[in-house]
Amino acid sequence: MELPFVIGGIFAVIVLRALVKRLFYPRPLPGIPYDKESAKRITGDLPSIAAIYKEVTEWGLPIGRRSLKYGSPIHQLFMNPFSKPYVMIDDPREVADLLLRRTKEFDKSVSAGVWQTFLPYSTIAQQTTPEWKAQRKTWQDSMHPDFLRRVVSYHIYAAAKDLTRLWEVRSLKSNGQPVDVSGDFSYAALDAIWTATFGEQLDLANAQIQMLETGKKIQTKGLDMHSTVQYINDLANIWRGSFWPALTRWRMQRNPDYIRYMKLKDQEIDRILLDASARFQKVLNGSSDGEEHDTCAMDLILRRSMLAAQKAGKPVPDPTKDQRMRDELLLFIYAGHDTTSTTLQWFVKHITNNPEAQTKLREALRSAFPGGSLPDVADIISKDVPYLNAAIEETLRCAGTVGRTVRVATADTELLGHKIPAGTELALLTTVKWHSPQVPEEVRSPSSRAALEKSGGVDWTLKPNAQDLDQFAPERWFKIDEQGNEVFDSGALIQNAFGGGTRGCFGRRLAMMELRIMITLTVMSFKFLPVPPELNSFQVNEQLLRPPRQCFVKLEAA
Repeated sequence: MELPFVIGGIFAVIVLRALVKRLFYPRPLPGIPYDKESAKRITGDLPSIAAIYKEVTEWGLPIGRRSLKYGSPIHQLFMNPFSKPYVMIDDPREVADLLLRRTKEFDKSVSAGVWQTFLPYSTIAQQTTPEWKAQRKTWQDSMHPDFLRRVVSYHIYAAAKDLTRLWEVRSLKSNGQPVDVSGDFSYAALDAIWTATFGEQLDLANAQIQMLETGKKIQTKGLDMHSTVQYINDLANIWRGSFWPALTRWRMQRNPDYIRYMKLKDQEIDRILLDASARFQKVLNGSSDGEEHDTCAMDLILRRSMLAAQKAGKPVPDPTKDQRMRDELLLFIYAGHDTTSTTLQWFVKHITNNPEAQTKLREALRSAFPGGSLPDVADIISKDVPYLNAAIEETLRCAGTVGRTVRVATADTELLGHKIPAGTELALLTTVKWHSPQVPEEVRSPSSRAALEKSGGVDWTLKPNAQDLDQFAPERWFKIDEQGNEVFDSGALIQNAFGGGTRGCFGRRLAMMELRIMITLTVMSFKFLPVPPELNSFQVNEQLLRPPRQCFVKLEAA
């Protein structure tokens, strides 16, 4: 009796151990490199990520550099038990091919995260379905060049002017010492995007001016909303170290801070929507369709929704009950605020540390906009300034504001010669900061090989402008045309900063307009003088995005 019992016990232990290993331990995909020690832990790569983050306060790009150690631009990362490995793709050419040309095989990932928690009905939180396409179509005119030029550009310009006035006050109060302007960019970017979205002013930069001039701390509705918007960034750190994301999400939604911020946000959005609805109800009672009354993105979409209901003989819908409209409006704010702020912080750091590029940019702007005064917004957005274009592209490349974008395989497929099962999530490197390990051309997709042939057949890593990628050099975005002239070339390097394809960044045109206006006014108004090494760290403080840990400037009137 004892022997069968012992054998049965041993067999049960073996089965249990195998079951635990299968359920809890990482299961690597065959043939794709991975960290062998991480595969032996239930927690996978989380301890490595935590250690890297503790040391350098970022993880996305340092983890990506494992590709150099593996000698492979594709490798695996084990993030959570019960889940498939993440596949990391660090080859810019393959990333561009996947985003632009392989959209039937790879879609937007909608695994539970920040957007799915905060804005579940927004387009960024959905996969590419007919419903998603209809929702995107509803909003497409809010990014039309004519609407941006006619309505939005003036809001951005006003916020940029407020930023220059704030810096004038800071410069006077600083006694020639460097000042931290990371918060200033956040205030100016939110001032711009809030007014462009809702048509109301937060006056965040002006509140800072008032506090500097009076020495008294003030609290305004704008500062309350700024705190609410910033809260979403803090959530990224909660998810980063989460062993069980679903439980983390459940607990977070019951957190008093979360509840308070959500209540504040909902009350403000309800008020704005109801005020706008009442205003347009009066307008639509006349014969006009009310287009001339559009002052922001919300006006455009809300007016059309109300007009469609009116023409169909239906009651005007209550906009506060339209969850898709609410979430999409808030997506404008969340996605359009911190991305611009972070990119501008990196711009001033790079331009401060590259005085030759700074001088060239200022001279190019003064040549384009002569007369000794700041240009108006119409001139800024219509005038072609090649060196400004190049400086913006190089800033986007060097900033790596969004370090990676995530896609999911919608079918069993192949990538760089490796089998990728359906449901596998891929974290795609969006920045071009190093040469990824080479792979044989035959393992690339047919569409990738065809794109190379169409572009001239020269691998991007061999081009002169793809060397010294650790340097900030706007000149790499120029080429010599057929007439022997130096001209700006937006295709000089692979640029994945905004993603690409059907699910590329919806707000790309808005972001480029913001960068163009903000950079033009600040560079024409100020010189960015050198700051001491202890205030000039290029270390990242990665959260949802990758802002620099320090953003100090020493300003002098230009």
